[in-house]
Amino acid sequence: MRRPFFFVAATIIAVFAYLWQQNMSMRMAYKVSSLQTDHDKLSSENDILRLKINSILALEKMDKIAKEKNLSRPDEKYVIYIN
Repeated sequence: MRRPFFFVAATIIAVFAYLWQQNMSMRMAYKVSSLQTDHDKLSSENDILRLKINSILALEKMDKIAKEKNLSRPDEKYVIYIN
């Protein structure tokens, strides 16, 4: 009489352990997916900020070279803006 009870109890415990493990596995998969999305977003934002830094540094470098060569800014009437 005890043997079937222990077998049923062990089977139920094993099934619950398996289901718990599967549940935790799915939760971790969703978490990893969410973190990957956040990483991709931050990586893209980091690339944009690096480009902005490089463009600012390039302008500062050009300004420094212009000052070293004693160049001056042109009059506004000689400046042509291109879109």
